[in-house]
Amino acid sequence: MSDDITIAAEPRAKLGSTAARRLRRDGRIPANVFGHHQDPLAVSIEVDAFRPVLATGHKVVDLKIEGRSQKALVRDVHWDTFSTEIQHIDFQRVDETEKMIVEVPIVLRGNPQGVLDGGVLDHQLHTLEVEATAISLPDKIEIRINHLNIGDVIHVSDVTNLPEGVTMQSPGELVVVQINEAVEVEDTEELGDEAAATEPEVIGAKPKDDEESGD
Repeated sequence: MSDDITIAAEPRAKLGSTAARRLRRDGRIPANVFGHHQDPLAVSIEVDAFRPVLATGHKVVDLKIEGRSQKALVRDVHWDTFSTEIQHIDFQRVDETEKMIVEVPIVLRGNPQGVLDGGVLDHQLHTLEVEATAISLPDKIEIRINHLNIGDVIHVSDVTNLPEGVTMQSPGELVVVQINEAVEVEDTEELGDEAAATEPEVIGAKPKDDEESGD
């Protein structure tokens, strides 16, 4: 949950790319706060203040602007080309009692028995859509996979360890993770002369006798 994370934000007087670059040089991140029947507000926050959000994966924070605190959803984080520096953040105002649908990351726990037996882990779904209030929104959904054998599958409908007040919105038939058999690739070097001696048939080519008679 986001109860312990408070981020102080300052309104931005100057907008535009030049002002944004100046903020980043000063260790701040330009951001926008929008939603909940209020006008959008351009703000900036300290880079260090946002690090706990990145470390924990929190979706909702307490955003403090000019002495007033409000719940805000981290809607989008824009990175630079190399994903090393945050360029911009979008915050969405939320009501603690209002339900919302949000994508929450999946975290797999354990080493599947099927992988130890030579199978291959196929992690198909990395987030789940859930509905919850801001104060009950989970930061992640953990799924234990150590019991999976080759051929076993976990569907969305199998994920039942949701916190109280959280309901699943992703379709139940979607595959989250499965253990497949390893596919053996035939070694072409072992074919040796047999593969080299087999010439591919060229479609449309004339037999040698026909070519000679044509002359």
